[in-house]
Amino acid sequence: MALASTSPYEGYAVTAQGAPVVTAKGQCVRGGRPDGDGPAPAYCVPPVKVAAPAPAPAPAPAPAPIAPVEQTVLVSKPITITGINFKFDSYKLLDHDIKVLDEVADFAKNHPDAVLNVNGYCSKVGTYAYNLKLSKQRADSVAQYLENHGVSRSRMVLKGHSYDDPVATNATAQGRFLNQRVEINSTIKVEKTVTK
Repeated sequence: MALASTSPYEGYAVTAQGAPVVTAKGQCVRGGRPDGDGPAPAYCVPPVKVAAPAPAPAPAPAPAPIAPVEQTVLVSKPITITGINFKFDSYKLLDHDIKVLDEVADFAKNHPDAVLNVNGYCSKVGTYAYNLKLSKQRADSVAQYLENHGVSRSRMVLKGHSYDDPVATNATAQGRFLNQRVEINSTIKVEKTVTK
């Protein structure tokens, strides 16, 4: 290391290649010691440290999920009552019909807003017109029983279907007996919990 008076770095220590000697702290060496008097030349001024950018703020926490809201609503539930059957060419109620109809009367009392659709049917024996009349008589026979047991006739809608809509074959006696029937259809309102 040598001091060179003809160097552009006059008064400063330079290397054999003519570059100024700079300490680990970025100070030029002058007269064999770090320069501490007077302003240092530009080539000896340590580079200005640029402050690191501030870290980005943490993202805002996601909002908590909104809990689902449960609500109780009334929905329609269809009801079909079967088991009311008749002998061939008859609209007289049988003993086993009475038990079913007593249950229908209780149902009607428990659901005062329910309308009862009383539908009469026949087996496919005889003419359509004859069976239409007989199916209406069967529906009326059921309605009469219910009316006698506290169900208002205004809550009943009667209809005969002749031999339409069989539930069994008409080729056997058992099948015909099942087709000689009255079905009662209704709709009630029941509570159901739904999530919004």
